[in-house]
Amino acid sequence: MTRLTQTLIALLFGILFPLVGFFAGLLPLYHQGQIWWNSRVYVAAPAQVGSLERVKHLTSKKVQMYQTRATFRYTFAGRQYDGGRPSFYNRAERPGGFQDRLYDRLNEARQGNAMIEVWLDPNHPEDAVYDRTLTWETTAASLPFAVIFTGFGLGAWVFIFRLWQRGRNKTIAQRLQEGQLILIEATTGIPVLVFVTLAWNVFSWSLAPIVMGNPRAHSLLPVVITFLFPVAGLVLIFLTCGQLRKRWLTGQPVLEITGISPLRGRFHFRPAIGQRSPPLELMHHITISLRVMKNAMGGKNQTLKMWEHCLRDGPVARGTRVLDFEVDPPRERMRESLEFELEIAGTKFSFLLPRSRAPGGAHDRMRA
Repeated sequence: MTRLTQTLIALLFGILFPLVGFFAGLLPLYHQGQIWWNSRVYVAAPAQVGSLERVKHLTSKKVQMYQTRATFRYTFAGRQYDGGRPSFYNRAERPGGFQDRLYDRLNEARQGNAMIEVWLDPNHPEDAVYDRTLTWETTAASLPFAVIFTGFGLGAWVFIFRLWQRGRNKTIAQRLQEGQLILIEATTGIPVLVFVTLAWNVFSWSLAPIVMGNPRAHSLLPVVITFLFPVAGLVLIFLTCGQLRKRWLTGQPVLEITGISPLRGRFHFRPAIGQRSPPLELMHHITISLRVMKNAMGGKNQTLKMWEHCLRDGPVARGTRVLDFEVDPPRERMRESLEFELEIAGTKFSFLLPRSRAPGGAHDRMRA
């Protein structure tokens, strides 16, 4: 797949996903936050229920949904008003939810001819509201869109930026000849794990109150399944915290390429090896391997290990900052790449050298 094709696909995700995240997630959350902020200055006024109606809606699947509508009679600053609304949250929902509970409260006050409190803005007293609280369902419906879709969209733009980063298509030999310092950051999959954990918990903890808070509208099986989602989210948080702790203890190794024939370089450890581990640990076991990986033919999205060499497998003294290496891998052919793997304290780091882009391979061009 060419760089232009990858860019067009990433642009599709980078444009559509943020739009969905904005209009279905961020914008509703902004409106809800604005309503909550403005309602802080509302004042209470005694009122009576004027009209009350439970409106029934049928979805496309013939499921009954209900919405509460009401008006109130109240007096403010010597002037009488007849209007208002029952709540900021006016979306129709299944029986047993917030709309039904709101109707029951208002119906009880109307039948007993009791006085209630409505909340209003002193600058706009005609727009009163009986229940000014924001329901969790409103936030729960928007939060997954705001986090997941916006996150995927931003990730697509980061991918495009790295794809067109200056010097990306140059071989290692060309970059070394130009005097550039070849530094390759390690990949561990931690950012992906953190995003998956965040997205899973946002989705599950947003869905759970809606389903479990209204069990009468759902059968037992959906409620049980929904309960398992937050439990799995807690497990993901535990695993992610463990991986983040391991990553913090091991630091951030960086690969630096200094020569091409043979392939020479060094690993920098930031901070030095063992600096964050218990002080009694004077030695730390490190494994460094180099592999030649080949992309499978036939459109299969997998790689095959063609060659492997162990550069180091043993203890390293605490406080070591640099480990040098020198190796002469076999000639790289089409669809092949060089991959370093470093393992320390149970954490694996991968360093992938630029893949072949023409017959002869990147390593062959480095030798030329």
